[in-house]
Amino acid sequence: MAVLGLVLALHLTGVFATAEVSGTAPQPFIRVRDSQGVESTRRTLIEFIFGTPNLPETRPRPTQGGMLIHLPNGFTSFLTVSKPTSPNGSLVIYHTGHEGFTARDRAAIRALLKAGYTVWRLDLPLIGQQSEGVQVVLPSFGPLTIREHRQMAYLDEITDGHPLRYFVEPAIAAINQAEEQGFEKIFMIGFSGGGWTTLLTAALDTRLASSYTVAGGLPLSLRFANSRRNWGDWEENLPELFRLASFEDLSILGAAGRSQIQVLNEYDICCYNDRRYLDFAPSIQAVVETLGGSFKIYWSENEVLHRANPKALQVILSDMSSRRSP
Repeated sequence: MAVLGLVLALHLTGVFATAEVSGTAPQPFIRVRDSQGVESTRRTLIEFIFGTPNLPETRPRPTQGGMLIHLPNGFTSFLTVSKPTSPNGSLVIYHTGHEGFTARDRAAIRALLKAGYTVWRLDLPLIGQQSEGVQVVLPSFGPLTIREHRQMAYLDEITDGHPLRYFVEPAIAAINQAEEQGFEKIFMIGFSGGGWTTLLTAALDTRLASSYTVAGGLPLSLRFANSRRNWGDWEENLPELFRLASFEDLSILGAAGRSQIQVLNEYDICCYNDRRYLDFAPSIQAVVETLGGSFKIYWSENEVLHRANPKALQVILSDMSSRRSP
């Protein structure tokens, strides 16, 4: 109650209000409009991130409590496995945010297990298993310990492709393993920074049946229009990435021929509660529909916490159920 009281007080004082911005209102920026554009942009992104024309064949190795994914230059990612009592044959790759595994993630995973989904949980780089950092030796800078995401920019000279691969390669490895194990459908849900990772993974890998981002970011024009609330972390704002595909383009790639739902909370105490994004949705939806897919923004009314509340979880579960049906 104390937390809710504080949130209400902050709301009443205008902390959560969208900043008034002078000049031209932000507009959708879409370059991908047909199947040819989808395929060519996807190939370009894969080459940019991994340095090869194909997705990596990385696979996790079984270890105590789950699976371990070995990445280039000493990075690793731990995959935590949770099994339902009555499996429905489908898998959810669940990706946490910058705070790591929290009570909100535990609640979401509990709901997924109850519905029969096997859940494989991933954390962002340098969170959880590698929270103390990764030691590297850089030709131009010598020995350093990478502890923050913004420091990962320095890995470019020892990384094939782009340092973004440390974010998405664990999810690709999980999909590789899931496909080998014969899951009927593979879904991905990401929260906050994990939502951004989910957006990017879905744009790259068509083996995901559907993807769901929760408080996972906004288009670049809205980030610039209210950077105090919407800017996000280093990996979400890379000019070299957005030169290839805008946030809107990534959404289209992830939803084309499939389904994507982006959940945003009206009064989110963290970020990304910009109602103007709802005006972008019809433009994205129109392109996705011509590509045989479904794209939606679920605006979680009156939600103040940085989470997927029970209503949002039900929206996600209902969509996954519909994708599992013949």
